[in-house]
Amino acid sequence: MMTSPVQTMTSLNPMPASASVPGFAATIGRVSEGSREERIHEAAQQLVATSLVQPILNSLTKSPFQEGRFAPGPVEERFMPLLHRHLSDRIVASANFGLIESLTNHLTARSGSVELTA
Repeated sequence: MMTSPVQTMTSLNPMPASASVPGFAATIGRVSEGSREERIHEAAQQLVATSLVQPILNSLTKSPFQEGRFAPGPVEERFMPLLHRHLSDRIVASANFGLIESLTNHLTARSGSVELTA
């Protein structure tokens, strides 16, 4: 009996029809959870991470000594921006940046006229 590779793959790990898979609306709902001030604080953290910390990390990794054997490989070049994004998010979340608090306070004071979108 000949079976196609598609039949073989689907028979190995069948997914029951009644499996609990969160829908798109549930995933989007997680973005809008939290109070308005928490969302403003998260937006301020993301702004500082992408506009201040990530460029600093990028400039630190661009060294004149990265030539020859010390040059980054294709995988490093491909995934370094992802690492910088992750590190900048962690740095901003763990440190107490006055800029984040200032942005949060400024935007919270204007929260009546500011509409946040995900």
